[in-house]
Amino acid sequence: MRRRPRLIRKILVETRLNRLAHWARLVICLVAAAHYGNAGAADAGSLLRIAPPAALDAPDEPAPVERAPSPLAQMFDAGQRALLNKDYPTAYRLLRNAAEQGHASAQCALGDMYVAGQGVAADDVQALSWYRKAAEQRDADAQASIGVMYANGRGVAMDNEAAVKWFRLAAEQGDAGGQSNLGVMYLEGRGVDRNEAEAANWIHMAAVQGESLAQDNLGLLFRDGRGVEQDEIEAAWWFRKSAEQGNAEAQSSLGLMYSEGRGVPKDNAEAVQWLRKGAEQGNALAQYYLGVSLAEGRGVDQDRDEALKWLTISARQGLALARDYLWANGNISVESVN
Repeated sequence: MRRRPRLIRKILVETRLNRLAHWARLVICLVAAAHYGNAGAADAGSLLRIAPPAALDAPDEPAPVERAPSPLAQMFDAGQRALLNKDYPTAYRLLRNAAEQGHASAQCALGDMYVAGQGVAADDVQALSWYRKAAEQRDADAQASIGVMYANGRGVAMDNEAAVKWFRLAAEQGDAGGQSNLGVMYLEGRGVDRNEAEAANWIHMAAVQGESLAQDNLGLLFRDGRGVEQDEIEAAWWFRKSAEQGNAEAQSSLGLMYSEGRGVPKDNAEAVQWLRKGAEQGNALAQYYLGVSLAEGRGVDQDRDEALKWLTISARQGLALARDYLWANGNISVESVN
């Protein structure tokens, strides 16, 4: 399965509204499902199929004949390669050609290009038009994309009920982005009655498929006992799965779990490693806690200059904790720091 880069993301309280893109889609993580417990194990079991032993006298099955990709599929693949190489004019030309001939994945990819303004002027209305063409062919990625457009009011008036409808269509086809977003809508009561247990169910489905934002959100649910029984060990495990994929929010959360000894052994040095990863990606909370660790020599050699740097960066992102810490520990205002 292929996945396109994420283009749209919206923060909802502590959960991220996201759409999983097409190419490089992560394989299903059966280990995650097994770790989740009985419910997860049941989900994993439904994915495993053991073939029955062949009859002794059964004739040999003929080898399947591999068919060459169609010209449209080849055009789509070439367009994606150009997109990966940031050759946007070539990508747009190839994907537009395939899209106009009815290739659903190309239509969805073209919608992404219009959302991001890659190789063409950004145009949410055009993006939505192409997403709809692909969705009419039951393309799950396009359905999830339309849901995001409705949820964020891009190219169309914001409509949470319509967003839920499109997320559900994608989710019921097994699309991890649709499942994750549908879970967030249930969690926040947007376009549907609030139901944390239902939210956890959909978010878990996406997390088991390897969707990093869903894994992070599932960690939050376990940490806070929302829709699931509170379990800090489980929370830390899901934060790690997401953090290892580079999710800055999960890296920050995992760092805090290590600093507080929640769900994992207390380890300030390990905490600093994860906080630094999140901080370097621009997460304000990770920047704050990294700065505090450096200022106080927790898990790392004390370095007030570097601490001041990270605390200032965090404060300039608007985090009141960082601004207050600077003022309480030296009467430092963000405006006074070069």
